[in-house]
Amino acid sequence: MRDEAGATKGLAGGARGVEPDTGLGDTVAGRPEHGIYGTILTAGLIAAQDPRTDPLVDVVADVLITVAVFWLAHGYAHAVARPFAPSEAAGARATVSPPRGLRLAWVALVANWPLMRAAFLPLGVLVLARVAGASVDDAQEAALWTCVALLALWGLRAGRAAGLAGWRLARYATGSSLLGLILVALEVVIH
Repeated sequence: MRDEAGATKGLAGGARGVEPDTGLGDTVAGRPEHGIYGTILTAGLIAAQDPRTDPLVDVVADVLITVAVFWLAHGYAHAVARPFAPSEAAGARATVSPPRGLRLAWVALVANWPLMRAAFLPLGVLVLARVAGASVDDAQEAALWTCVALLALWGLRAGRAAGLAGWRLARYATGSSLLGLILVALEVVIH
């Protein structure tokens, strides 16, 4: 059975195409919020760097450390908030026992890993563009445009999941990348 958030309840390694309950409510695998948030966070952090004064190594380290702190904070928040979640149905508890202690912390960190993973591609583009001879400004812009493209892909995925097609799907994906476009525009204005 499914709750309002779409998280699968009461199946232990169960049915095909259905994820078991992780005991973390809305952080069940397959939910893209963490990847989207990580992409937006990464774009904002890259946009906030001044490529003329911040060495590339510092930019990469700053982004990775900041995103890692957010990843750990989100995992911690989900693990600690678990006891405040509405109790599962009696049948669900009998089938799947919710994680406890260190297992709960591990499950929360794994569920939030897409937040951290979202930084890797834009930072990879930043470094590769610089190594290939692009100016620091151009490498930064390439990384930001990568974030915009990723946000459009997230929007495309979400639109398809919602059953959209054609122009409606294209508008939805374009609208989803709007925040990334705003960050790129702010970066241009700031620098």
